[in-house]
Amino acid sequence: MEKKKNEWLQWLNLMISEPYYLYHFILFFSYLIVRSSATQIFSPDVSYGLLRREIQAILALSVLITIKLVKEETWEGFLADALFFSKGFLIVVALIIDYQLALCYMVVFFVVFTLTQQPPYQELGNSSKLTPLQLEVLLTEDKTSRFWLSVFGRSNFEL
Repeated sequence: MEKKKNEWLQWLNLMISEPYYLYHFILFFSYLIVRSSATQIFSPDVSYGLLRREIQAILALSVLITIKLVKEETWEGFLADALFFSKGFLIVVALIIDYQLALCYMVVFFVVFTLTQQPPYQELGNSSKLTPLQLEVLLTEDKTSRFWLSVFGRSNFEL
């Protein structure tokens, strides 16, 4: 129980201390305010069409996020991809409301991108020296990660 609470506090601390996640969180929920004020302006037919497009965007986003959840190896990579897809769908849905609103979202996302950066990966990788035969066996039979930095060279030079 204590470990679970500690993990929760670490995520909360990361959310508050890293402005990257906080700004995205605020921007995504600002759409709810924009949407509620836009409902009063639109006719019921336009509002219904926008609701249908929002549902389609949410379903497409959930499919893409599910695929990335299965394929991605780190949580940081998964969050980066999920935020990227969410930005795209938010801009497309905002474009349905008004092109100026979509342009504002694009500018704000660009500003957030330039002023903040995604937090670095927390865990360290590992390295090992392999013979060519060990590398071949590892690549063909092992089910681990396929991200490699291979350096080939000779240890003794002949002149």
